[in-house]
Formats: sequence, C-alpha cells, structure tokens
Amino acid sequence: MNELPPSVTLEELSEENLRPLLDAAVADADPFEVMAAVDGPPGWTPQRRHAFVEFHRGRALHPTRPSERTFVITVDGEAVGAARLEPRGNDLEAGIWIGRSHRGRGIGSIVTAQLRRLAAETGACRITATTTPGNIAARRLIGTGLRARVHVDGDAVTGVSDLT
Repeated sequence: MNELPPSVTLEELSEENLRPLLDAAVADADPFEVMAAVDGPPGWTPQRRHAFVEFHRGRALHPTRPSERTFVITVDGEAVGAARLEPRGNDLEAGIWIGRSHRGRGIGSIVTAQLRRLAAETGACRITATTTPGNIAARRLIGTGLRARVHVDGDAVTGVSDLT
C-alpha cells in the first residue's frame, strides 16, 4: 500500500503559532540547527528557548519593521519546522529547517516549491539559499527544489535562482 504524501502548508508566523514552533524545535531539532548560538551547556536550556522566541519576535514578528517573513511548516496540521524569506536588495534569501523525524519524506521539496512561488509573487528577481558543503539534503533542495545554480566557495554552498 502506498503512503499518501503529507499535507504540507506554510502558515505565516504569529504569536499564536510561535509556541508550537518552539515545541517542534525542542522536540525534534538541535538548537544549533535552528538558531544562532547561545552560550551555555548543550541542549534546549531556558535561555535558548527564550532566545528562540525573542529572535522571532525581533524579526518576523517585529511590530513596525519585520525584517523577514517566517512561516511555520505544518504537516497534517502539526508544526514540524520553519521556512523564511528575507529581503536582500531585489532578491529574497530562503531558509528552511525541518525536524529530524520529518526529514526524507518530501516535505522539503514541497516547501521549496511554495517558497519559490511566494518569492515570485513579491516581485523579487531571484531567490537565494546558502548551506554547508556537507549538508547534502539542503544542497539537493537548493539545486532541485529552488531550481538554483549552485556555487561552492570554501565552506559555503550558495544557490541562486532567477524568478523572472
């Protein structure tokens, strides 16, 4: 019996779905996969949880000047990760993280297609994404999902995809 593809949606980040996003990160991701480094012992300390929430409140949820659009990735109604589009001149930079237990199910391909569509709707000229050479899954999503030209420069792999 073939499994049906998951129902994947992108929900604009809000105060109402910020907590489920944090819960998904704590349950299914390492802090270093989903946020900037915070000093202290490993794991999801209270300081890291607070920093995660405040990071999103200061960027996507900023009341007067949000610096990016962040989306909660849901699968069959459950928060499993996040995606973002951040303006960079006439381009948009994309970023994605998906909880470990949800990887390898085609969710990233669905999300990158949705991000491409959303980026094109804004009138952006290009969508870009960056990862590390060892992140094979992200490299595949950048090249195939975003349909980007991939360039490796030292420790950075950057994809650029024209939207026009």
